[in-house]
Amino acid sequence: MKNTALRLSGIEKSFSGVKVLHGINLSIGEGEICGLVGENGAGKSTLMNVIGGVISKDAGTMEVLGEAYSPVTPADAANAGIAFVHQELNLFTNLTVAENMFIEAFPVHMGKINYQKIRKTAQEKIKEYDLPVAPDMKIEALPAGIRQMIEISKALMKKPRILIFDEPTTSLSFKEKEKLFHTINGLKGNGITIIYISHILEDVFALCDTISVLRDGNIISTDNACDVTKGEIIQKMVGREMNQIYPAIEKSITDEIVFETKDIVWQNKVAGVSLTLKRGEIVGIYGLMGSGRTEFLRTAFGIEKPDSGEIIVHGERIKKQTPLQSIKKRIAFVTEDRHQEGLLLQKPIFENLSLVALPSLSGKAGVVNRKRERKLVEEAIENLKIKVSDPESQTAESLSGGNQQKVVFGKWVMNAPGIFFLDEPTRGVDIGAKFEIYTIIAEMAANGATILMVSSEMEELIGTCDRILVMKEGRITGEIGKEEFNQEAIIRLAL
Repeated sequence: MKNTALRLSGIEKSFSGVKVLHGINLSIGEGEICGLVGENGAGKSTLMNVIGGVISKDAGTMEVLGEAYSPVTPADAANAGIAFVHQELNLFTNLTVAENMFIEAFPVHMGKINYQKIRKTAQEKIKEYDLPVAPDMKIEALPAGIRQMIEISKALMKKPRILIFDEPTTSLSFKEKEKLFHTINGLKGNGITIIYISHILEDVFALCDTISVLRDGNIISTDNACDVTKGEIIQKMVGREMNQIYPAIEKSITDEIVFETKDIVWQNKVAGVSLTLKRGEIVGIYGLMGSGRTEFLRTAFGIEKPDSGEIIVHGERIKKQTPLQSIKKRIAFVTEDRHQEGLLLQKPIFENLSLVALPSLSGKAGVVNRKRERKLVEEAIENLKIKVSDPESQTAESLSGGNQQKVVFGKWVMNAPGIFFLDEPTRGVDIGAKFEIYTIIAEMAANGATILMVSSEMEELIGTCDRILVMKEGRITGEIGKEEFNQEAIIRLAL
């Protein structure tokens, strides 16, 4: 029988008098991979932060390999052999790969940081984990998937006994995910205990020995992965049966072309992309990491300046596309990274929602019509079902991931856009919130909006789109209509 690596008994935690964890009991065996699943706001992050020493528990006890464990700081967790790979990466973008790997404990020689040892050890880890980087490369120059692998490598350098992964594959390509799973199974073989948090249930079933469901601050169940179905886990997560993941909403596509690009080129990332979008259409873009999907969206919106090519909006050729011009032409852009680019995390939800619409809410003197602003904010909260108690005081960072994403949608919806660019719109979002976001997308299209949507989840594109464009090495390699959707065909075009 396996020894117990981590035992939680009666763990409770409250914030401002609101109980978030209601007496959590959980035991995980040594060398076991435990999948922890639950909707956004279920208490997963709070529980992991208690285990990781980020916040203190109010009640209950914890044991690590039979010894009492009561961390006060993350350093206490590290000393107990617990490492944490966060969904929102803890990397300093202005520092190098090597510096980030050693950021918590720089090796010192004669009172000075030993940069030679840092570079040498970092290069060994880069080789060990087969990372396509050099020790002196700045993090800001690297794509999200590579940053994720560096964060994972940094955690593994601590040689942990218990390793917590929070949504580790959201930025990874299929090949990188395979490599990560191989690494995790190797760690399991060496007796390391893994807690694996993910909204991608296919990954949880493929990787985990047991699956624990957290709902409303309670552990609802813990099952062997081989003894439970995906449908049963979803029902336990959301508290109800979900027979439909993608909404069935009637809509029509007109012949009116609202957006067009011709031979768009940007650096060596976008290599001559041409496409047309019609009113009411939902068009998906699929491709492996590095295919140029995100770079194309950023260029089409005006964040990056194209080296050549044309952008045409409602029949008008745009000489110089900028984000401000896109906003004026009612184009919205939900970015891949909501924390860095989508939200003002420490500002109230009210301010986040009204941010994009402020110019249209202002008169000639620049004075904002507060009455209209409040009305639109209230409508956005109600229509998007954003769970918030006081939008004027509650900050964006206090919300769950799914509600944060709804706020990102809401700030654009308030500006009444006709064209939506969506980059990984359900990244890090639970199954219930995903359905709500898919419904928002479908309803926008039914009301005449046009959607261009990038996603790494092929099933998501197949379930929501009218047609799918596939990109590879900065080019569109093929187009597949709804009646011909086929996963094998899509992957073949991506490869």
